[in-house]
Amino acid sequence: MGKRSKAPETSAEVDGLPVSWFNAEIKRCLHGYVTGGTSQGRKAFFKRLIWTEAERERVHGITAPSRRFGS
Repeated sequence: MGKRSKAPETSAEVDGLPVSWFNAEIKRCLHGYVTGGTSQGRKAFFKRLIWTEAERERVHGITAPSRRFGS
């Protein structure tokens, strides 16, 4: 089997990434949350979305919006 590309999963891994990466990842997670198949998949996208927005706020100072799952 081939290796998967490693997506950043820790705060140390996202330090120094450009804001364009964060915006693209947020867009991808939003799309997955809205169009995701199963509730588990949607929840995984939502958790990734929340984490990515929080990290973007920490690294670049862009305020993360308040979100609730299912709304």
